[in-house]
Amino acid sequence: MRTRRSHQKSRTGCSNCKRRRVKCDEARPACLNCTQRKDACVYVALSPFLFSSNPGKVRTPSSTPSQTTNLPNEYTSPQPSAPSLTEHDPPSRAPARVVPPNLDHLALELQWIMHTHKLFARNEDSRRVWQISTLEEALHAPFLMHGILAMSALHFVHLQKDGRQAEWLDLAISHKSEALALFHEQLQSIDESNAKAVMSFAGIAVAFSFASALNCSSPDDGPSVNALVNLLMLSRGVQTIINHASDFLRNSNFGPLFDTTDIGGALPEDLSEALNHLDELNLQCGRASPAHKGEMYKLAIEHLRSLGPYAYVEPGSLTFVGGWAIRTPRDYLDELRNREPFALVILAHFCVLLNNARQNWCIGPWGRVVLGEIVQTLDTDWQCHIKWPIVQVLK
Repeated sequence: MRTRRSHQKSRTGCSNCKRRRVKCDEARPACLNCTQRKDACVYVALSPFLFSSNPGKVRTPSSTPSQTTNLPNEYTSPQPSAPSLTEHDPPSRAPARVVPPNLDHLALELQWIMHTHKLFARNEDSRRVWQISTLEEALHAPFLMHGILAMSALHFVHLQKDGRQAEWLDLAISHKSEALALFHEQLQSIDESNAKAVMSFAGIAVAFSFASALNCSSPDDGPSVNALVNLLMLSRGVQTIINHASDFLRNSNFGPLFDTTDIGGALPEDLSEALNHLDELNLQCGRASPAHKGEMYKLAIEHLRSLGPYAYVEPGSLTFVGGWAIRTPRDYLDELRNREPFALVILAHFCVLLNNARQNWCIGPWGRVVLGEIVQTLDTDWQCHIKWPIVQVLK
């Protein structure tokens, strides 16, 4: 007596073969049994085929019975000739259009991560904020992303990247213009949702202004006393922005940017003597004229003395520039605009710190150019009070 052949179970066969308890060859889109019986071949479970190591045989479309084409897509077998991850996608979803990546933008972002962010760092903690946290904010703040791309493009101009200086400069200006348009909208309402991005962009705007002046075709648009005063005013504007959400910022991951820990550097002896001379000159001017704003000038000199070490310990950072602008009385900047001689004498000493930071690609010749203009502006009675800056910078 012939023994009955046992049924071989098919865990992933079609529903018809399972119901009839026959072996399914699992061919797609329709198995052999369903094709011969002219039944609709339905595979209910699709997931096992996503990563199947032994896929069933695949039939050509011509062997597919017409009945299967009229069934809902979610119940019929997928059409690709081999199992793939696309089988799990909803059939009604159109494939996403792949946009070619903008390689220039990727290069600029990489430049920021690797190098450009260091302009703003005082220490390792603040460096990480500018490198990573600022970029994270830019992901949902387009004006900041444009600012980062503009700053990195300007850096490429300085580095003469790929011999494409003109292209990088055009790109920097375009991103800067787009960033400013979007940035002004944010100034209407500064809160916790945008404070980090606004603060970051404001700092970038100061650095961009310094660096872009070095790439102007006209000397009238380059470094000058007026341009420096405008930049110092811009730096003060950064502080005004920060004040809107200072408590939040200080307690956030941007907290390291507010660290005022003493860097431990000593003020060079010759700078200390030069500032002492300014203190004495300030007193003399006060005794000579009741209209002399002695207290205001005293503060300007004191802040120059307190920030002086930063220019020597961390010459690559823009900290001392923004710090002096923020702390110096607003009236002092007005005196500079009016070309008051004593205000220019103090600025001449600040030019020494700028010149000491000339290796910073944003600063470059700013100190030398501005000091040269001051020398041309002051008459002989005041020239003797800027001998030390002249020796330090121009000789």
